[in-house]
Amino acid sequence: MGITSQVKNGGWGALFLYIHSLFVFLYWDVPLVTSDRLAIVAAAVPASIVMFAVVVLNHWLNYYWAGGHLKRSTEIIDQITGKRNFWHSASKETQETINDFDEKAYSHHISILSGIINAITVPITGYFVIGWQGIVVGLLISIILLRGLSVRSYRELNQLAKELSIPYEENYENQ
Repeated sequence: MGITSQVKNGGWGALFLYIHSLFVFLYWDVPLVTSDRLAIVAAAVPASIVMFAVVVLNHWLNYYWAGGHLKRSTEIIDQITGKRNFWHSASKETQETINDFDEKAYSHHISILSGIINAITVPITGYFVIGWQGIVVGLLISIILLRGLSVRSYRELNQLAKELSIPYEENYENQ
């Protein structure tokens, strides 16, 4: 998966994280950010960090968010294959299904993490901007972001994991 594909698949979660960061950089006078152009570039740093973290921790996040279905499927396959590397011994179709899951999981991980980060930081930002009313508005925005980004992506990721376990088990059920 190339960088352009990763940026494209990052989706709405990274975009909301970028917009929130841009607002913070433009609203407050951050010492090292001396111009609006620099703020536009600096606002990309949090989204880039989340995207990099997801690339590095993709397999761990797969087991963390969609662990139940993936763990059960992996345990069944480990019993059948004797803990050999399943992916290399799987059919081409199953390998493509696994690769497709990893690519889709990447965007879901970014949405989940971005939703959580925004849900935590938006009320804090709201408080510093307009006081306790900002907390109320920030909490409402947080609920929308959590529901729209994190919860939706978590459910879709688990559905993908459930669908992924079918080719795993079908390929090795008679062995």
